[in-house]
Amino acid sequence: MDYRVLALKYRPTRFEEVVGQDAVTSVLAGAIAQGRLGQAYLFSGPRGCGKTTTARILAMALNCERGPTPTPCGECAACRAVVAGSSLAVIEIDAASTGGVEDIRNIREEAALGSIGGRYKIYILDEAHQITAAGANALLKTLEEPPPGTIFVLATTEPQKILPTIHSRCQRFGFRLLAQAEIAGRLADICAREGIAAPAETLAAIARRADGSLRDGLTLLDQALASGGGQLALDAVTAVLGLTRHDHFFALDAAWQAQDAGAALRALDAALAGGLSPREFALGLAAHLRDLLLLRVDPALLAGEIGEADRQRCTALAQHWQVEDLLALLRLVGERGDQIRYASQPRLLLDTLVVEIARFERRVLLSELLSRLKVGRPEGEAGGGRAAGGAGRETAGEGAGPEPDGLRGGAPAAAARPAPRAGARPVPARAPILSEAADPAQLWGEFVGEVSRSMKSLGSFLEQARPGVLGEKHYSVVVQTPFQLAMLDTPEHLRLMGETLGKLTGRSRQIRLELAAAGAQAPERISAGRAAEARREQALSDHAGDPLIQDLLQRFDGELLED
Repeated sequence: MDYRVLALKYRPTRFEEVVGQDAVTSVLAGAIAQGRLGQAYLFSGPRGCGKTTTARILAMALNCERGPTPTPCGECAACRAVVAGSSLAVIEIDAASTGGVEDIRNIREEAALGSIGGRYKIYILDEAHQITAAGANALLKTLEEPPPGTIFVLATTEPQKILPTIHSRCQRFGFRLLAQAEIAGRLADICAREGIAAPAETLAAIARRADGSLRDGLTLLDQALASGGGQLALDAVTAVLGLTRHDHFFALDAAWQAQDAGAALRALDAALAGGLSPREFALGLAAHLRDLLLLRVDPALLAGEIGEADRQRCTALAQHWQVEDLLALLRLVGERGDQIRYASQPRLLLDTLVVEIARFERRVLLSELLSRLKVGRPEGEAGGGRAAGGAGRETAGEGAGPEPDGLRGGAPAAAARPAPRAGARPVPARAPILSEAADPAQLWGEFVGEVSRSMKSLGSFLEQARPGVLGEKHYSVVVQTPFQLAMLDTPEHLRLMGETLGKLTGRSRQIRLELAAAGAQAPERISAGRAAEARREQALSDHAGDPLIQDLLQRFDGELLED
């Protein structure tokens, strides 16, 4: 049994061989070259991205017979010992099992003895976040002032669990997840060294499943080679590893476009018959929808992530969805994916998810409705309608009246549209909700209502205050008691009130808090409900002369709201 898994056989031994972590390795190499070494380092990042490997390369660079050097030779006895894991100068400790206070005391005692087998003694503490609180406190002094020639490297996937006192004594380096192209490139390089024919689409599928972890990608590659007799045919690898491809979802997409739940379920059966589990399918579906979203927003964002054939077909599919539709579907699939992961009957939840998407009602933008009504409304049709308030980008809600022909599903009507009527008034440009010349009481009521909607507790204090002067740069708020002043006078509250006032008036001002004189009459309380009603009346008044908007409100039983 001389075989070594690829993740160990091709473990980097030089800084430049570490994939995707140039921001870390370049700083460490520079520190070694300049002799500016720290006494403690904290390597944080997700699994399989090179934290422990980089710590070992640091140990090699410091103890190499030609060093300290940022380019260890890898051939001397010290370098070979580090690679083999037998160096007496490099002590690797699993903090998950030896992170108690007694274990840390032993480390302190051993560190005081100095280095054996190298000029530096390096302690590598994996899973450092699992060191107990008592153990971390026992390590503080040694970490801050270790014996000469001793360096600590703490590696963790959860840096937020490490005490701030540890953070302050370490130089912290953040390791990132790798891009799919970086993982696929490394896999291709290893396959070339092994003399294995590796189709690019197979490596891309493995890299996608690795989810940013190079070690996971190498483990999947090992498994694929073992199951395929050294071959990497895409279909075989997909079946063995349970990988998802865009092919699994094209038939589903067609069924969803036709809103055919039966066809969607049959397509799901065919996809799962290939060996996919419901959880893997849900994860792949989320990735597929994410690709459609990126192609809809900016196709350049997916450069290098999917093959050209899949890219062309996904680009065509993406045109059938609005961005708002894809966002809603991603939220739905994300919620169901979490449920499927822990469900006792995951297939049942997956079936219901597929049917839900088949019955999904498309979003229609209000701007699109306005545009179509302008084109499709007969000459001289009366405007006006119920006072109702609206929904900037929201769709017509359930319970609305029947949709005009051609609006269902966001598809334009097939019938020819009449020409727009002469003199049709365009929708007015966006403007501040209130003019600066508005009645002070109306401005105050609107201000209190808006703040209450954002932060109810802050609005309750404002209801007990009264408006002051609206100046060029300030808006004064008069409070009744020192307690109210203290509650309002915080950076977060002042920022929120300033942003709200700017939205109402279209002009940025600072909020100035003033304490009312003794004996001053308390103001009348203005609730958020009253402020909302005043705002509704103002909105109706602003659009009272636009028959197009009034007609739209009547057709869809809408409301006028600030977008």
